Amino acid sequence: MSELKIQEMLPLPLEKSGKGGKIPHDPLSDFKKILSKSIQETDHLLASADQSTQEMILGEKDVHQAMIALEQANLALELMIHVRNKIISAYQEIMQMQI
Repeated sequence: MSELKIQEMLPLPLEKSGKGGKIPHDPLSDFKKILSKSIQETDHLLASADQSTQEMILGEKDVHQAMIALEQANLALELMIHVRNKIISAYQEIMQMQI
C-alpha cells in the first residue's frame, strides 16, 4: 500500500549552494511537483483498484482485498477533488480582489 506523504515531499525553505550562499526554492515548481506526484499516486490507486476488481471477478482475489483497494482509490479521489475545489476557490477569490 502506498500513502500520500506530503511532509516528505516538502523541501526546506532555503537550499545551500556550493559556495556557502543560499538559493531560494521556487515555490511554484515545488507546488507543481507535489500536485503532480499526488495526481500520479491517485491514478495508480485507481488503476490498482480496477485490477483488483478484475482479479476478484476471475476468482484470483478475495472480495475483501478488492473492496479495500476500491475504498483506498475512492478516498484518494475524494481528496484530490477537495484539493481541486480549494484551488479553484482560491483562484476565484484572487480574481475578485480589487486592484
